[in-house]
Amino acid sequence: MDLREVMGAILTFSMFVMLGNMIKRDHFDGDVLLDVPVTSNVGQDTTMARHSLAQLPNEESTNSAQQLKLCFNGSSLRKAQSKGYVTFSLTDGPEYHISQVANAVLVAKHLGATLVLPDIIGSEGEKRGFEEIYDAERFMSSMSGVVQVERRNHPDSFMQRLVSVKVPYNANPGYIMTHVDPLFRATRNVRVITYFPSVTMQAGRVDKDMSPYSCWATFEALRLKPELQEVVNSIVGRLKSHGPDRQFVAVDYKGEMLGTSTCRSNANKGMKNCYNPVEIAQFFQRIGYPQYSTIYVTQSEPGYSLRSLKDLYPNTLTKEDIMQEAEKGGLLKSKLEQELIDFYLCSVSEVFVPAKSGLFYANVVGNRIASGKTDILVPAQITSNLAQDHVSSYISKRSHPAYACFCQ
Repeated sequence: MDLREVMGAILTFSMFVMLGNMIKRDHFDGDVLLDVPVTSNVGQDTTMARHSLAQLPNEESTNSAQQLKLCFNGSSLRKAQSKGYVTFSLTDGPEYHISQVANAVLVAKHLGATLVLPDIIGSEGEKRGFEEIYDAERFMSSMSGVVQVERRNHPDSFMQRLVSVKVPYNANPGYIMTHVDPLFRATRNVRVITYFPSVTMQAGRVDKDMSPYSCWATFEALRLKPELQEVVNSIVGRLKSHGPDRQFVAVDYKGEMLGTSTCRSNANKGMKNCYNPVEIAQFFQRIGYPQYSTIYVTQSEPGYSLRSLKDLYPNTLTKEDIMQEAEKGGLLKSKLEQELIDFYLCSVSEVFVPAKSGLFYANVVGNRIASGKTDILVPAQITSNLAQDHVSSYISKRSHPAYACFCQ
């Protein structure tokens, strides 16, 4: 063989290797970044924690989803006398709120502190009261057996003694007592800022499973205020009325995320962790989804980017399509309320399809596990046309931390 033949053989082999890697990595079958955006108000490390994703509906599943039962109840947890206060804020969207509440409750419980109801700071900087979005009375009464909860009504002198401390999500008791308790003892007043550590930073800091206190706060105490819940229920009813089978699929797709660092993570180089409408439509076709199924997409406005999905599935709807004019100008006029609608519609739909990985995906899955709605499919680019081959590994491998909260 001369030199040209040798070089040709090497190049051919390299092309096959590259092609193999492209096929292997063209779906969410490995660890995928949690997308805590750089512009977020949430504390964070530069490299976020990773969660395992696999792959959307399972023919063997049924529509009679049964809500799971928490393995304990709040009244069985001993409440210690308060030694001070833990404050915090809910920032960004509802997917962050769940983690922030769970973490603040966890810290307050281990410190023996009173938890102060948080304020809410939206992703656009707007400030809201907790009771404007969530059911404050339910939260306070539900947590009465776990930690004492008070409303935010303290004088300026109270705020002057406030010390802020960054705490990793799902911090273990050892970390809290070593890094937070000394500050709490000195001031009796700490402000918890939750952040999501990278995998390499988790060792010795966080627990794999959710604690009983976090479970109770997340799945029992935190609820939308009744007026907002009624709007969500009304929109669910309208979505179901569009389809012949009174069901709908929710797809978390936001066009502004395509081409951003969320889809081009260096820590996830070579892996595909978001999908566009063309790929989503092809996926639905491949698994045989009926043409006139109702599909709700979290994209803020219908536009050109959704045309390929709408062409194949005419019952593809967005908030603009389904919300009434009174809702657009009233209760749902702000971005925060619209984000809440997306989050809870994705939590209650018959099937959930995440078009990208991240915290939204992870916490929607937690809600769906709690309610028994485990039809969660990821549009992986694999040849199988069987829906069960695309079930999220959070479900197929029972790898989601929420499973530790529930008894079968």
